[in-house]
Amino acid sequence: MSGKKGINVCVLMGGTSSEREVSLRSGQNVYEALAKSGDKYNPIRGELDRKEDLLDIVKDKDLVFNCLHGGIGEDGTVQSLLEMINVPYTGTGPLGSAVAMDKLHSKKGFNRASVDTPDYLEMDYGSIEDIVSNIPDKLGFPVVVKPVDEGSSRGVKIVDDEPELRETLDSLREDYGDLFLEEYISGKEITAGILREGGELRALPLIEINVKKERFFNYKAKYTPGETEFIIPARLSKDVMNKVKEQARRTHREFGCQGYSRVDFMINEQKGILGLEVNTLPGMTETSDLPQAAKAAGLDFEELVKNMADSALNTG
Repeated sequence: MSGKKGINVCVLMGGTSSEREVSLRSGQNVYEALAKSGDKYNPIRGELDRKEDLLDIVKDKDLVFNCLHGGIGEDGTVQSLLEMINVPYTGTGPLGSAVAMDKLHSKKGFNRASVDTPDYLEMDYGSIEDIVSNIPDKLGFPVVVKPVDEGSSRGVKIVDDEPELRETLDSLREDYGDLFLEEYISGKEITAGILREGGELRALPLIEINVKKERFFNYKAKYTPGETEFIIPARLSKDVMNKVKEQARRTHREFGCQGYSRVDFMINEQKGILGLEVNTLPGMTETSDLPQAAKAAGLDFEELVKNMADSALNTG
């Protein structure tokens, strides 16, 4: 441990998932913010390259600021280890992390929170041909193909017809393993950041996501500056805005989220407000939603990071 005064914070970043590069960007931003905190926090870079090195990186630290995205950083594995060795950490615990990471379990979590979601079809039976033949009656085209446990829209595809669906299922199953199919919903994509402040859950200003070139808010649109317009506050009526915020808070509680989260919604004229997914470790890059929402609420990036760290230590 460093001899510098203050709380030794391991900023855990990198990892082995497909979101490694985003994690490194998030982690570097958090590291720099903590370095500006004066004497309170002593940040230490914890770049993870192999999961076997995890214990050596995090042991004997006062706090782990988890900036991993996807994989073991977000599915409850890292959280379980940190609880076993009694090291405090930012973000949600093992169970909530695992539920949010698995999009099929998330569907059930939304339902328990009385939040509607798009219709879907699990891929746990039959051949690809059997699945394709069910789509016109059950979900229709276009249809969305999603990996069960990837983040940052990795592997998500919108397909328009049966031949394209056969090809997509074949290639994505090989690359990502378990998949499911979801009804395609058009409308306004809204993201709601939730932050715990003073023991209360605060819903941050809602962000409307307006993708300029891509068909949906995919990996490229998420992390390439200029690809997406973030409209804050979202262009919604006061009534709809309040309903989205309340549903986001209910979802946060139902999933057992801790400290902060981000809940994504689609708003469709016919079907209303539909929950899409819960992110227990939102990105902390220059284009990430949660820092932008916090800024709109009057919290700059350094204040947001301090809030997250303090919340994990039960000091704020």
